[in-house]
Amino acid sequence: MLSLNALSIPHIHLVHTIFSITILTIATELAFHSLKITCKTHMTTLGARGLQLRNGNEERACTTTVRMSAADGSEQGKSDRATVFEESKRLLAKQKELLQQIEERQRTYSALMNKADDYSRSISAELNDGGEKLGNPINLSPKSTSGLQTSPPFSERQLITAWPALSSTQHSLGIQAHSLVKPLSPSSSASASIAPALNPFVAASPTPAKEEQPNGLDYFHVARIEVAQARAPDTGDADSRQTVELPPLAGPNVMNVIVVAAECAPWSKTGGLGDVVGALPKALSRRGHRVMVVAPRYSSYADAWETGIQKIYNVSGQDIEVRYFHTYKDGVDFLFIDSSIFHAVASNIYGGSHEEMLKRMILLCKAAVEVPWHIPCGGVCYGDGNLVFVANDWHTALLPVYLQAYYRDNGLMEFTRSVLVIHNIAHQGRGPMSDYSKLGLPSHYANKFCLFDPIGGEHMNVFMAGLITAHCIVTVSHGYAGECQTPEGGWGLDGVMRDNKWKLRGVVNGIDETEWNPKLDPCLQSDGYSNYSLETLAVGKPACKAALQRELGLPVRSEVPLLGFIGRLDYQKGVDWIAEAMPWMMDQDLQLVMLGTGRKDLEDMLHHFEGCYHDKVRGWVGFSVKTAHRITAGADILLMPSRFEPCGLNQLYAMHYGTVPVVHSVGGLRDTVQPFDPFTDSGTGWTFDRAEVSGFTDALGNAMWTYRDFKNSWTGIQQRGISQDLSWDHAAQQYEEVLLAAKYTW
Repeated sequence: MLSLNALSIPHIHLVHTIFSITILTIATELAFHSLKITCKTHMTTLGARGLQLRNGNEERACTTTVRMSAADGSEQGKSDRATVFEESKRLLAKQKELLQQIEERQRTYSALMNKADDYSRSISAELNDGGEKLGNPINLSPKSTSGLQTSPPFSERQLITAWPALSSTQHSLGIQAHSLVKPLSPSSSASASIAPALNPFVAASPTPAKEEQPNGLDYFHVARIEVAQARAPDTGDADSRQTVELPPLAGPNVMNVIVVAAECAPWSKTGGLGDVVGALPKALSRRGHRVMVVAPRYSSYADAWETGIQKIYNVSGQDIEVRYFHTYKDGVDFLFIDSSIFHAVASNIYGGSHEEMLKRMILLCKAAVEVPWHIPCGGVCYGDGNLVFVANDWHTALLPVYLQAYYRDNGLMEFTRSVLVIHNIAHQGRGPMSDYSKLGLPSHYANKFCLFDPIGGEHMNVFMAGLITAHCIVTVSHGYAGECQTPEGGWGLDGVMRDNKWKLRGVVNGIDETEWNPKLDPCLQSDGYSNYSLETLAVGKPACKAALQRELGLPVRSEVPLLGFIGRLDYQKGVDWIAEAMPWMMDQDLQLVMLGTGRKDLEDMLHHFEGCYHDKVRGWVGFSVKTAHRITAGADILLMPSRFEPCGLNQLYAMHYGTVPVVHSVGGLRDTVQPFDPFTDSGTGWTFDRAEVSGFTDALGNAMWTYRDFKNSWTGIQQRGISQDLSWDHAAQQYEEVLLAAKYTW
C-alpha cells in the first residue's frame, strides 16, 4: 500500500490513472469469465424453454440451468450441472475480489484527495499571510515565469468542470480567463507551482475552442457554485462532492466592464465615491461580468503586485512613465496606475493647484483607456470588444472624450462604450480655455469644453465634455437626476443635462454589507460594544449606546436620545443649520456627537460647542472609521440636513444599523428615507422640505417626541429600516441595464 506521507500533489493524477487501469483490467478479466460461463450454459440449455436472464443476473441463470439439467436425468446432465456450479463459484469469487479492490482503492484515493485539500488550504493561508512561510523570495518577473504552467489548488479544481475552451480570437475579445487553468505538470517544482498564484501575469496558451455559446462570450464567465452534498463527517468520501455550474445572473448580457475613478476603498478614500468604486464592481462581478477597477496608486499597497509593464504618456508636453500594479480580490481585478505625480499627493489626493490636478487626471484617463490592450489580468487582456468604461465624476470625465477622439474616430475600439456617473455635479473641473492645449485633443473638440457662465464668463469645463461624449449618463439617485436639470441643482450644466436627458438615468447606491453589517462589524466586538441583528436589536443596540456614551465621556443615560452627525464640515452638509439650531437643541434633554473634518471655521465651531456644553456635546475633528461605525451603531438618531445630496450613504448605513435618520428631503435622501406616518405605522425616518432651520428643528422635535413617548412606533421604525435590502446587488442589476443600453448606442 502506498504511504500517504510519501505522496505529493503531482502524484495524485498518477495514482488516479493506476487506479483506473487496475479497475479496467479486473473488469476485463471478469467479463472474460462471464463470457465462458454464458457459452457453456447456452450449449447445455439449447432448445430448453422458459429460460430468462433478467438484468444480467448470472446466478439466477445458473440456477435455472441446473434445474433443467437435473430434469434431464442423464450423466451428461449431471456433468454439465457440476461444471456450471464450479464456474458459478469462480465467478462469485471474482466479483467479491473486485468489490474489495474497488473499495480499498476508493479509500486510498479519498484519503489522497483530502490530503491534497489540506495542502491547498495551507498554501492559501501562507499566501494570505503575505508569503511569510514560503521561504526564500520568488522571482515574479514576467520573464522568469513565462514558461510556467498554472494549476489551482484541488479545492478550486473541484469547481472547474468541462466548459468550452477559448480560441485565440476570443482571447483578443477579453474573455474571462481566471478560471482557465492547466493541469500541474509532474515535473514542475514546488516554487513553480506557487509563483503563478502570486503573479497573475503569466500568459495562458490558447486552446482549441469547442462549440461556441451564443453571442461569443455570453456563458464563458459563469458562476461556479460548489453544492454541498450529503457526506459522512469522517468518511472522507470525495465522490459525494459535486459541482453545479450555473449561467451568470446577467444571462446573455455578460460584458467586460472597466471602472475608472480617482479613489477606491479601501486603498484610497475621501468620501462616498471611494465606497462606491470599491463595492459596485464586486456586485457586477457576482452577476457574471468580468470587471476591473483602475485607480491611481498614491502609495505602496502591500496587496498589489507590479505587473512589469511600463508605458510613457505625454501630458502637457511632458513624457511621464507609468507602471501598473495589480491585485485580484472578490472576483474583481484592481489595477493601480503608478507615477510620481500621484505619490506627491498621497496625504491629500485632491490637493495641489488646478494645473497639477488637471495633469494628474489627464494621465489617469490616458493610461486607463489603453489598459484593456496592455494589461493581461489573469493571463488574458480584456480587449476592446464587448467593453464598457465606467467613468466617475469630473476627475475621469476626459476618458469618454479620449475614447472617442483617439480611437473611435479613427476606426479603433468600435465595440467599446463609455458611461459617466455623476456623484456630485458641483465639482466640474473648471479652468481657463487656455488649458485646452494641455489636453492633446483635436481643435474641433474645443467646443465641447467651452461653456459660458453668467458669473465666471467663458471657461473650459471638463465635466461638460464628458457628459456630451459619453454614451450614457448615470446619477446616483432618481431625485438627483431631476435636480441636475434645474438651474438650482445643475450648477451651470442644467442645460447640458436637459439636452442629454435621453441618455440619463438615476440609480440609487447600495451599501457594502461585508463592511457595514451590525451582525458582523468588527468595530463592535470590543470596549463593551456588541454585534446585533434584527432579532437581537432590543439588546444589542442599547449596549452599543451605553458603550459609546462611556467612550466619549458622556453620562450613560438610556432614556436620553443620542444624536449623531458624520460627514464633511461644509456648506453642502448643512452643518451651519445645526449650529444655528444649537441653542434650541441645548434646551432639550439630549446628547450630540459630531464627527468630521472640513472648513476651518466649522471645525473650530465643534470645539466651541463641546467646550460650552461639555455634558451634552462631543465634537471629533478628523475622521476615524472605527468611530464612524460606533456612532452609527450607538446613536438613536442620525442628522443629515444636507442642502443637496446626490445620494448619501450615511442614511443607508444608519437604517441598516437600526438608527433613525432625520434628513432634508433632497436628492438621494428623498429617494431612500420614507417619512414616518403614525396613522399607517409606516416609514423609516423623518424628512423636512423647507431649506431652513425651522424645518430641521420641527422634524427633529417630532423624532425625539416619538423616541420618548411612543416606544412601539419607534421600534417599528427601527425594524423597518434594518429589514430593508440595501445591498449593492439590486443597484448592480440596474447598472447592468445602463451598460446594456450603452452597448447598443452608436
